[in-house]
Amino acid sequence: MILWLKGVVFSVTTNLAPGTHPPFITFNSEVKTDVNKIEEFLEEVLCPPKYLKLSPKHPESNTAGMNIFAKFSAYIKNSRPEAKEVPSHPAYLPPSVSSSSDFRTLHHRPFT
Repeated sequence: MILWLKGVVFSVTTNLAPGTHPPFITFNSEVKTDVNKIEEFLEEVLCPPKYLKLSPKHPESNTAGMNIFAKFSAYIKNSRPEAKEVPSHPAYLPPSVSSSSDFRTLHHRPFT
């Protein structure tokens, strides 16, 4: 997938090393089978300006989803029904939504 995202022309070989587990990468007839070596290779060889940089522009983006994932995981694992109720507050919604009849009927309804 990294090769595809960087715009590299590549081919897929399915019978490179029968009996072993992927991932593999072959470059100039050299086969790399270690994941760490493949990662290092991709960082060194497929670097800008010829290939796209895949890291985000802002470093904070690397950890942006961690808080959301942690909360979602806790929500899924929680066995208390009252904790699964979706919190909502009209102050966070546009006036057209908070005044609609659909919102009033769904307000404080448990999420199932």
